[in-house]
Amino acid sequence: MEFVAHPKDLPLDIAVIEDQAFPALTSDRMGFVGITCLVADKYSQGCSVRVTLADIDPNFCVTGRIAWCDSEQGEYRIAIEFPVNDDCFCVRMVEQLSQIEHYRRQAKIQGRRLNYNEAAAEWIQKFAASFPAFLA
Repeated sequence: MEFVAHPKDLPLDIAVIEDQAFPALTSDRMGFVGITCLVADKYSQGCSVRVTLADIDPNFCVTGRIAWCDSEQGEYRIAIEFPVNDDCFCVRMVEQLSQIEHYRRQAKIQGRRLNYNEAAAEWIQKFAASFPAFLA
């Protein structure tokens, strides 16, 4: 199972929702299963959350569950798993877009102005091969 670290400069909106039944993730599941991110608040393992990301897609809204929550330098690093295959696939696609936007923003800080397509082309060439695959 692989989690991808979500870029901190693209804040996720994470809201606890009423517990939702999800299929169990088996330890032998391979590939992309979710994301990690830094948050201000502590979350309980197993609680259900709704995740949105307006900076990338205002219509993006998925539900997942907290896989773990660890204290990290005054914040918490959480892992959100997405056991429903359709949601997991969607999160993986949006996460790639997030990584590309983060790459574009970092290039701008370094004095390089890239449009989104230029940033995408560079990111794909440099990082796409190492991005975890979605294996249903």
